[in-house]
Amino acid sequence: MRKIDKDYNSILSTKYRAWVDNLIANNTIHPKSNSYYDDVVMDLYRVQKGICAYTEMYICVPELCLTENWIDGKYKIADDLVKRTDHFGELEHFDPSLKKEQYWSWDNLFMIHSTINSRKSDRAIVPYLKPDLADYTPEKYFDYDDVTHRFIPNTDLDSIVVKEIQHMIDNVLFLNHGVVINERKSYINNIKFRIDNNLPYSIDRFFTSVNWSI
Repeated sequence: MRKIDKDYNSILSTKYRAWVDNLIANNTIHPKSNSYYDDVVMDLYRVQKGICAYTEMYICVPELCLTENWIDGKYKIADDLVKRTDHFGELEHFDPSLKKEQYWSWDNLFMIHSTINSRKSDRAIVPYLKPDLADYTPEKYFDYDDVTHRFIPNTDLDSIVVKEIQHMIDNVLFLNHGVVINERKSYINNIKFRIDNNLPYSIDRFFTSVNWSI
């Protein structure tokens, strides 16, 4: 789980931001409205670089979150070669308890793989693993076994915290789900092959594990 920079003041969906600011100023419960759904989803993809906030799997085509798709603070894209549905993500509410009154709060939202989202359901994530926290770094809580390609807790942590993180890895974040491991392993091995053979390469997913493996 890489650190994500979600600076609220730098989002491109400024009309959505003004709408939420007005709700906050008037202490109003967020309405059940999808008027700014595309604005939120695509801006999240933009800051997440098109990957799942938890597994770092690639889940969105880059054309969907190009900066030119925002016009006058509103997300607009024509459904031609690239469609709004050309992604595998769903909105994740990091703290599910905020859904009822602050459904559209930018601070609480991420995009994650739809299958991971359905498996996770409303299971709570420990607050210190929120990837956009100012003091969050993956090295602080995780380590990576580049033989088995599994994430493991940082064993320098307190034993109770280690058990807690292991539970998060296996049963909430699904970082070591078999399909995720296979895709991660294949991607990293391809990068290593290209490096060993002096071939060009670029990294567009699994940033944390790639960084620890090469």
